[in-house]
Amino acid sequence: MKILPLLELARPRLQFPLCIILGSPRPVADLVQACAEHGPITCYQMDLFQAQRLQAELDARNVQATIQTLPDLWDLTETFAAAIYPMQTMGERELKLDMLEQAFHILKPDGILLTLSETNPEILCPKWHKKIYGKVSIAPAIDEGTVLWSYRTGERERRRHELNFHARVGDFPSMNFRSRPGVFTYGDMDHGARALVEVADIGPGMRVLDLGCGTGTNGCIAWQRCGPDGAVTFLDSNVRAIALAEQNAQANGLTQFRAIASPQFDGIGSGSIDVVLANPPYHANLSIARQFIEASRPLLAVGGRFYLVTKTPNKVAPMVEEVFGEVITDHRRGYAVLSALA
Repeated sequence: MKILPLLELARPRLQFPLCIILGSPRPVADLVQACAEHGPITCYQMDLFQAQRLQAELDARNVQATIQTLPDLWDLTETFAAAIYPMQTMGERELKLDMLEQAFHILKPDGILLTLSETNPEILCPKWHKKIYGKVSIAPAIDEGTVLWSYRTGERERRRHELNFHARVGDFPSMNFRSRPGVFTYGDMDHGARALVEVADIGPGMRVLDLGCGTGTNGCIAWQRCGPDGAVTFLDSNVRAIALAEQNAQANGLTQFRAIASPQFDGIGSGSIDVVLANPPYHANLSIARQFIEASRPLLAVGGRFYLVTKTPNKVAPMVEEVFGEVITDHRRGYAVLSALA
């Protein structure tokens, strides 16, 4: 995203303190570098891994900003004179709307929200701005995108974007899950996740790690098999995901579980897991899948089993084989579930 030409259109309306909402680390760092000398800046992120990358970008440029990683934008305790939302074309539609609505509640009275969209012409965003803020202004479009702004006036009820869904695997009772934008499995259980738990061999008393847990569907369904003598650990770098996984675990009656927000697999003892259920984002590059594979090996007890679901087994299977040895591939629901013994 070419952010700086859009910032120049927005600059006359900038006020401080300023909040930058989400955005990829490098463009956000560009914004901070261009604005930091004018006043304090807080960068809101939802993912700890992205927050770490952003901090590295800021350190490399020797610029400072406060980075806050929270499940919701309105969890920020400070209010701001202005907020910038660098909106990417490929981002999740519901998450965009969620952030625009939550931004209202972090602004001071008459505070301004500036949306920097890489889309030109921008069709949906003006409608959203007008619905939430009452009025919207749009700068003349340029090749890099569109700048829109609105001011907070009056009050507005907080509204959570969330969907509940039921999921059932095998002969076990159906479970209910709450999901929210920005977290994997929004509104439905993914076919890949279903394939993963269908293939996984989980018995009573086993200790299960739901790696990249999202809303926690895999770990909760695994609990139906490992039972109260077993335990489930939910792990994700997305703090909204961990909040949801914890809520869903409690709502579905799990009694032995923990939910860990970490980008580095912190808090899990070596050899303390019997089954890893890994569901890396298949739309991202393979570095995350490799990280899941390499980090899982020392966590597994002797004889423990590693399961990973993927759309690209020809690329991922060699990684699993390199770390674990022999790999078994089970094709199901349009996905491949790779499994290996520790």
